[in-house]
Amino acid sequence: MVILFFCVVAALAFANGANDNFKGVATLWGGGDLTYRQAWFVANGATLLGAILAVYLGAEVAKTFSGKGVVNAEVLNSCDFALAFAAGAALTVLLATVFRYPISTTHSILGSLAGAGVALAYGEVNLQPLLNKGAIPLLMSPLIAASLTYVLWKMREKLFKPVFTSKPAKTISKPMHILSGTAVCFSRAVNDTPKIASIALLGGAAGISHITVYAAIGIVMTIGGMMFVKRIAEVMCCEITDMNAAEGLTANLVTAFLVIFASKLGLAVSTTHVSVGALFGIGIENGSAHKKKIFEILLSWVLTLPIAFGLAFAIAKFLAIF
Repeated sequence: MVILFFCVVAALAFANGANDNFKGVATLWGGGDLTYRQAWFVANGATLLGAILAVYLGAEVAKTFSGKGVVNAEVLNSCDFALAFAAGAALTVLLATVFRYPISTTHSILGSLAGAGVALAYGEVNLQPLLNKGAIPLLMSPLIAASLTYVLWKMREKLFKPVFTSKPAKTISKPMHILSGTAVCFSRAVNDTPKIASIALLGGAAGISHITVYAAIGIVMTIGGMMFVKRIAEVMCCEITDMNAAEGLTANLVTAFLVIFASKLGLAVSTTHVSVGALFGIGIENGSAHKKKIFEILLSWVLTLPIAFGLAFAIAKFLAIF
């Protein structure tokens, strides 16, 4: 059972890397500052570094996803709960990656946590912590990201034109864009790794040093990103909106700021929701938003939580029977 559990957690980390690693550098490829291969290296390198350092920077996020305060200690220490929790989230993210939808691993984990808890706690579940630090930030973060990106780009003439039209600024605009994309990938790993680590520590890794757990998750996330990230990369770069490098830089700065700020507060925001929300803001501002694809992505976000809930609930009931 322990080996199966760690395989499922590894599948979740792998799926997370495949679905999420490229999101921070999507604007670098879409805006033309880097080739796909160059952006691929930046994304996966920053992810691995962020995952390792998350043990120091993401402690508050890990607490939100530990399950404490949501279900009682008996359920929390149950092997069935830990396995159903991990499996529901992993299957949800894997399915989304196969069908090319950039969904939220955070959303999947929250839905799976609630589903496994409801299945095994027989109504004794406190969902308030998940609403306060999970559902509400997840709902608000894409709206905030889209609004901030839209406003900043609209105000660029007054705020940034005197600075960014100068010759020195033009020289450093590309490095700034690359740095912003790296920051998003790094902050994404800082925000997501503790969520997966909290599941691993819940189900049997308590005797392993935290740095080892975080590093192992980071390595598996990186492998997932190296092998399968292009499916989501094409959606993020080409199918949401047209953009130039300056627009991409604005979106990245907003994304990095919001994700790092939320990680510090222990809020369960989704880098996916924030980064894609920022791209929505760019698309709305420049009039090139691909509305059909945006609608499909929004629908996948709406379905993520109930699908994860249902999968975890069904798996938990199955394990309880057998």
